[in-house]
Amino acid sequence: MPYLQPHFDPDIFVSYSHGDPRGTGGSSLKAWTCALIRALEDQILSLDPEFDGLDIWIDEKIDPTAHLTEGLRAKVGASGVLIIIMSKRYLASSWCRDELDWFRSQIVERSGDLGRVFIIRAQPTDAKDWPDFLRDERGHEMPGFCFHDRNDGFPLGWPELKQQNEDVVKELGRLQTALTRRLRELRDRAEKRTKAEEVARALLLPRIGPRRIYLHSGSDAEPERVNISHALEQDGIVPLTAHINGGGGLAGWQRDSKARMEAAKRCEALALLRADDDDRFVGDLIDIGVDECDRIANARGAPFPCAILDKTGTNLPIDVSPFRIERFDVTQENWRGRFRDWLDRPHVQ
Repeated sequence: MPYLQPHFDPDIFVSYSHGDPRGTGGSSLKAWTCALIRALEDQILSLDPEFDGLDIWIDEKIDPTAHLTEGLRAKVGASGVLIIIMSKRYLASSWCRDELDWFRSQIVERSGDLGRVFIIRAQPTDAKDWPDFLRDERGHEMPGFCFHDRNDGFPLGWPELKQQNEDVVKELGRLQTALTRRLRELRDRAEKRTKAEEVARALLLPRIGPRRIYLHSGSDAEPERVNISHALEQDGIVPLTAHINGGGGLAGWQRDSKARMEAAKRCEALALLRADDDDRFVGDLIDIGVDECDRIANARGAPFPCAILDKTGTNLPIDVSPFRIERFDVTQENWRGRFRDWLDRPHVQ
């Protein structure tokens, strides 16, 4: 069974150019690439039984850069890690010209998820020739792993990689270490995500009695909190609010926090009421909507989603999307339906 199944299949997809422009079937670049991948796979399998099921997709008959069929697209899209063998022929390949937009979407998706793209530099190439999605905002290409001679530019061990010199061994070791670490991270993260989704779905099973959320508001927004509470109760949602009597200072804040968290543990979500555009709301957003939410989720072993019920009609002063916090403009007529839909769907912390 492949290492990353059922989350990804195959574990690794190798994208490379055969370097056979005349279609003769024979290519030193293809032979070198396949030998390198076999050496990498052999090193991984020799040292760690954990990777006995490792599935590296590399097709020696089909050049994936010549024409990305629907089958190959599916393979790339379902793979956990994408290894690109960077060469001059690769940059001149069809995907760089015709498949650019589709390939860009694959790279961008992986780049934002624990670095799922690995670049093996088989030849020195000019950064300006690289597609933009393989370069950073300053135009620098991904560093990757150097498998070419820095003096003559030939791939290390050219042409068949039958003998591995010190440079090959060293770079293979770096690649093996980074790749196996990334595969473990991908598997662990996917398993945690799957578990969280299962817990979230379980929480959405038919319930007996009303649904509860914790509704937090500033001390000076009591009338607004009462109005919002009445509106939510019409939809069968009961907002809970802890009685806060902590007083001033750090000790008082800690008592307030403990009271909130104890009440919130009995709820399925947190809602922060933004009654005005006072800067104090940002403090509540970070302290309660981010920090306390994380602690509650960790304590109960399930996601604890957070939403902002915004009465101001103005934009938030900070971007909350990285925290998976949803904003609802309660000045809009349909906000209750949208909030209920959000509460109904599974959430992943």
